Amino acid sequence: MMFDFFNEDWALTFATIEDIFWFLLLYLIFLLIMAIFLTFAINLFSSAKNSGFGSVFLTSFVITIFYAIVFLFLQGWLAWIIVLIVAWLIISARHHIGFLGAILATVIAFILYVIVAIVLGILLNVTLIVLPF
Repeated sequence: MMFDFFNEDWALTFATIEDIFWFLLLYLIFLLIMAIFLTFAINLFSSAKNSGFGSVFLTSFVITIFYAIVFLFLQGWLAWIIVLIVAWLIISARHHIGFLGAILATVIAFILYVIVAIVLGILLNVTLIVLPF
């Protein structure tokens, strides 16, 4: 009955307490990685305010909570578009870099993440990211 409103694939992944703890651990790791790369990207803008790690960590936290809520109820391209636009608005408002600056900061952060993942993957001989091309 409750799953009539939720995305069933996402909601059913928390069958046991162990699944919940693994999810929270992976969420914390994802949040830290996102905050590190976003901090570096935001600091490239000279007009950026609140560009310290703590402030960007809070921004990343709000974005990931919004991401989870949207993907709980929606899925597919519509969910991605909503999350991206709201994430750019949050970054723009919290760090005063403008909407296009927020887009550029997320693109820079993503490119840095891909580069670091590829280099670490080569050094550790593991696959950390699978690129679609």
